[in-house]
Amino acid sequence: MSNEKGFTVVELLIAAALTSLLMVAVLTIFQQGQMAYLFGAGRAEVQQTARGTLDQLVRELRTGRGVSAATVTSITFQFVDDTGTTVTVQYSLNGTNLQRNQTVPVLASQPEVVMGGVNALAFTYYDANNVVTTNAANVRSVNIKLTTRPQDISIAAYSPANQTAILEDRVRLRNLL
Repeated sequence: MSNEKGFTVVELLIAAALTSLLMVAVLTIFQQGQMAYLFGAGRAEVQQTARGTLDQLVRELRTGRGVSAATVTSITFQFVDDTGTTVTVQYSLNGTNLQRNQTVPVLASQPEVVMGGVNALAFTYYDANNVVTTNAANVRSVNIKLTTRPQDISIAAYSPANQTAILEDRVRLRNLL
């Protein structure tokens, strides 16, 4: 009977066990790759959205002609747009939405949601001597701190795609009246 071809039960069990171990290793590597992708994609989405929003706010504020109202979570200022029109605009936090409300000239769809998923927004105002001030007329520069999370509220809290980003910028008003 030494010429019979085939596998013994023991050989089949060892092959099945090795195949199972190999499949578990492949599955683990696949899951780790997927988690790394979700983490990176979540981080990139949060940072990109926050950067674009902060850049818009900084660009408008940098060309500002003066701050007319200043609180910790909102700012109202005037700037001259590309057409030469003086625009009065307010940025404020409403829940988790950063809103832009243009009061002069009035736009039809007000207020405009610039960005969702904002955890915190903080403005710190400085006078000409670089001292913190609460008087809007004395504001010469503004520190903006924006803390964001994904705009998609369906992302689970434990998901690697649920990332936060903290962006901060300091703006010196250039065109004061």
